Formats: sequence, C-alpha cells, structure tokens
Amino acid sequence: MKQKKRNTLYLTLLSFMPLLLMAGGLFFCCRSTGFSIDKISSNLSYNEVWETTPLTQREQEHLLQEVLSQTYYYLASGNQCYAFISDDRQYVLKFFKMQNLFPKNWLKGLPLSLLQRLGFINEENNLLFSERIFACYKDAYESLPELTGLLYIHFNKTRDLKSKVKLIDNKGKKYLLDLDRVEFVVQRRAQKIFEYLGDLHRAEKDDELKSAISSFLKLIALRCEKGFADQDLKIRNNFGFVGNAAIQIDCATLTRDSSMKYPLNFRQEVMQVAECLDGWARDYRPELTLYIQEEAQRIINDSF
Repeated sequence: MKQKKRNTLYLTLLSFMPLLLMAGGLFFCCRSTGFSIDKISSNLSYNEVWETTPLTQREQEHLLQEVLSQTYYYLASGNQCYAFISDDRQYVLKFFKMQNLFPKNWLKGLPLSLLQRLGFINEENNLLFSERIFACYKDAYESLPELTGLLYIHFNKTRDLKSKVKLIDNKGKKYLLDLDRVEFVVQRRAQKIFEYLGDLHRAEKDDELKSAISSFLKLIALRCEKGFADQDLKIRNNFGFVGNAAIQIDCATLTRDSSMKYPLNFRQEVMQVAECLDGWARDYRPELTLYIQEEAQRIINDSF
C-alpha cells in the first residue's frame, strides 16, 4: 500500500513537471529586459580597494561641466553593462547590471550551465562577480587609460559629485539619475573597428587604412608590454577607434599577467589579432594581407 502511494506521488509530481518548466520558461522569457534604475542600483558599501587617485580640479571641472552635464541616450546592452551615449556623441556612460553581478542564494543548487543560460552568474566561494569586473576596470583606468579611453570610474558611492545626469532609454523614457549613488564608468566613444576600417576602405583612403591597421597592432603590443592579458580576445565588438587611434572598448576581460611580456606570449597575441585582421582583408582588401603580416612582424621585432 505504501509503495502504491509512493508511486502515485511520483507520477503526480512528474505530471506537473512540464507545467513547472513551462511556467519557468515564461517567467524568464517575459521578464523585463529593458533598462531601469533598479537594475543598476546596489547596496554595496564603501570599499577602499575601489578608491582611485582624485581628479585634478581641471579634470573634475571637465568631467562635471562638459561630460556629465549632457543628456545621454541609450546605446546598447551587454552582459555586464548598459551603455548610454552623450548628446555630442563623444562619450559613453556605462552602468553595471547589478542584478547579474551578484550570486543569488536560491540559485546555488542549480547547475552552472543552466544558470549561465538563464543569464545568472554564480561565483565559486561566494566571491562577488562584481569584484572581478571592478578590478579589471580599475587596473585599466590606472594603467591603460590611453589604450582604453577611460576617463573616470566610480565604484564607491560618494557625496562630492553633486551631479545628476539625464538619461533617455531605448523606449524614450526619461530619467534623472544621481551619480553619487550608483557605480559607473565614463569612456570616450569609439567607432567599432570593422566599421572604421570599412569607412576608410569605401573612401579609398589607403594610407589611413594602413595607419589604422598599424595603430591596432601597436595597441595589442603595448597592452602586452604593460603586462596585461585579454581573456576574451574578440576584436569585432571589443575594439574601436577614437579619431585615428585604436582603443579597447571592453575592459571587463583585461587582467594583469606579467607573462604577456615574454616573447612567446607577446608574439602569439600580436599574430592572433593579425589573423583576425587578415580575415577582414581577404574579404575586402586582399592586397593588404601581406601588409598586415609584415606590420605585425615588424612590431614584434621592434619590441625585442
């Protein structure tokens, strides 16, 4: 009798599984994916680790009076950030998706692969994923500002900015955000690398096209020389140009690694991105493939 009741219970639970899975699927598919202040807000307390060298008076005036005084419009949404572009299209404000950066206790029993598919992060040893992201950005800001276009990072809540920025999201909704109360970064706006190269190609600006290729390869070489590795070397969306200078747009995967200074690792990194450029050139400017390889080799030779 007990066995029969147990089997009946199992069958009942199994019969409800499809409904539970369907309900879960609807929940995750229908949940709001747009921007909101709640999604970038946090309860993070002050941490001296995230303090940076104070801006000079001139730098702070520029930041507050020229950069943050503008209206910012929704630009894109990535894995870690929402990005907004300034009215003059010279700067980008990035706000962190705080709901994605913290481990959720009720999810710890689920498989990591399932969590990643659902858009959640579950860090081992309860280490906040945000700490890794913040560390990458702080290192880039302090050591690679010219290579990343980073102008300012704000990871500790403050009272001295006394600045509210106007935001307009992708649905046209307006916000007035107190910047003292949120974590954010300010970066120069860059045109993505293949868009920039494509514009030069269509305009038949061959000399500028070669200079752009050289600038990008030198960027990778300089990053290696400074002892930084990129854990996600995808160049299409992670690199771009400010004016005619190449920069790294996504800093969340930059980590300190002194081994990148070693000739073997250095050469491998430069040649890897040269191969990516070579793929673009084969489709659009086959005559540049030889130049790309020769320029990559020249930069490697000049560094050792």
